[in-house]
This record gives sequence, structure tokens and C-alpha cells, in this order.
Amino acid sequence: MHREGVDGPGLTASLLSVVVWQAGLIVQKVLAPQTNAGSLMLIQVGFAAVLMWAVLFMRGRLPPLRLHTGLNVAWGMMAPGLVFGLGIAGAARTDGISIALIWGFLPLLGPFLARLILGEPLHWTFPTGGLIGLGGLALMLSDRAAAGGADWVGNGLVLAGVVCSSLSSVIARFMNRGRNTWFQSATLQLSGGVLMGIVIVLATGWDPPALDGGTSVLALAYLILFMTVFNYVAFNFALSRLTVSWVGLTAATAPVIGVAVAWLLIGAEVSALDLMATGIIIAGVALPYLWRLATSKRG
Repeated sequence: MHREGVDGPGLTASLLSVVVWQAGLIVQKVLAPQTNAGSLMLIQVGFAAVLMWAVLFMRGRLPPLRLHTGLNVAWGMMAPGLVFGLGIAGAARTDGISIALIWGFLPLLGPFLARLILGEPLHWTFPTGGLIGLGGLALMLSDRAAAGGADWVGNGLVLAGVVCSSLSSVIARFMNRGRNTWFQSATLQLSGGVLMGIVIVLATGWDPPALDGGTSVLALAYLILFMTVFNYVAFNFALSRLTVSWVGLTAATAPVIGVAVAWLLIGAEVSALDLMATGIIIAGVALPYLWRLATSKRG
């Protein structure tokens, strides 16, 4: 593994992206009973895209009309667009534990695809750390009852979503590597998500939330400003400065952050097994850092 310093702002952005996303998954529960998933996605991504286009317009930074711009929009149709659609379809057929375990392969798959497609270096500590994190996730889920039986078609749809999400990390690295256009990339990505959101709404129906109270308004504001705008800007910024391996391994902290946020926001119970699994996941994420520290001391 190379011993040059890992970019601190990039790692911070990657971690904050995971934090605001996991918090958003809980905040979404405030609005979920009032709407369907496609309508909420379109509102969330649509308003975020409008805000970001307004920022680009006011700063005179509108992206030029060229092939790269079109590819960026097409990427957004895949992620978040297609990822969201596949996730909805898969979740309707299979159980929650299967979904969580399949998504646990994301930190493993993304770096391998980046190695194959972009030729990025892949030190053994990254897949090993990802496997350790997956083991911690399996332990965390082991004492939770599945919400229904597993379904192979549903699992396949979820897996397809994971593959698209992994490819999204590779595309984000390709789009942003060596460029200072991460805000433009995030805006175009969300614009593609809006197009796919329209397709999903046409297929599932339009049912917007009522927003009949202050809590609902605040929840929607968080979903737009933080879970969408901040998250996608931070994601693209991180991949403009870090390889997919580093960003992917940060994503392995999602179960840990999710448990912590659920405990803070809704008072969810945290068991001793959860704490043990948290330690295992953190150990997996820390493996590349510990290896770098050990080899630098030997050097």
C-alpha cells in the first residue's frame, strides 16, 4: 500500500455523507405513511435539483452542453434513479435481513469494479476489512427476526441495485477524478434521478405527503437539504479526492451509524450483541489505517 497521506477532507466528506444518509432513512419514516416511495423520491430529489441548479445559475457555473454532461445525467438515472426503483421492487418481495446483508456487499464490490474498470490499486486490507465488516453486520442481524421469508426474485432485484450503486461509485470517480466540478456532477446526477423518478411515479402513481404539521415540513426540509443536496455533493467531493476503496470502506460504517442515530433520535434499544458487532465493523474499517500505521513505523 502506498504511504502517502490519505486526504482528510475527502474522508470527512465521505463519512458525513453516510451520517446524513442514515439519519435520513429514519426521518423518512415521518413521511412514509402519508405517501408512496416514488412520490417522496421525486419530491426529495426534484426540489434538491432545483436548488442546486439555482446555485449554479447564480454563480455562472452552468455545465456546458457536451457528451460528458449527458453521461452525467444518464448516470443519475441509474443512481439514484434505478437504484431506488430496484430497491423498492426488491423490498416488496424479500425480507429485511436479506436486504441488509446484500447491501453489506457494497464495500466489497465497488473497489473490485474500480480495479477492473479504472485500474485503481486495491490493497488486500480493503477487501479483508470489508469482509470483517460484513461479518459484523451478519452478527448484528442474527438476533433480529426477518420480516417475512426471503424471495430469490426479490433478492436478485436488491442485488441488481447494489451492483448499480457500486458502478455509481466507479462512475463518480471517473467523472470527478482530477476535476473541481463535483458540485456540477452532483447536480447533473440528481437531474438524472428526477427523470427516473418521473418514470417510477408514472408506474406507481402520484401520492404526495400532506405536510399538515411542522414536523412533516421539517422532515421534508431535512430530506431535501441534507439527505439529498449535502449527501450527493459530499459523495462527489469525496470521490474527487479519494479512490473508490477508501470511500467504499467508509460506507461499511453505515450499520454502526444507523444504530447510533436510531438510538439518539427514536430511542431504539441497543443490545450487547449490537455493541459487539459494532466493534467488529469498526475493526474492519480500521484495518487499512492500522496497516498503514504499522508499515510506516517499520519504514
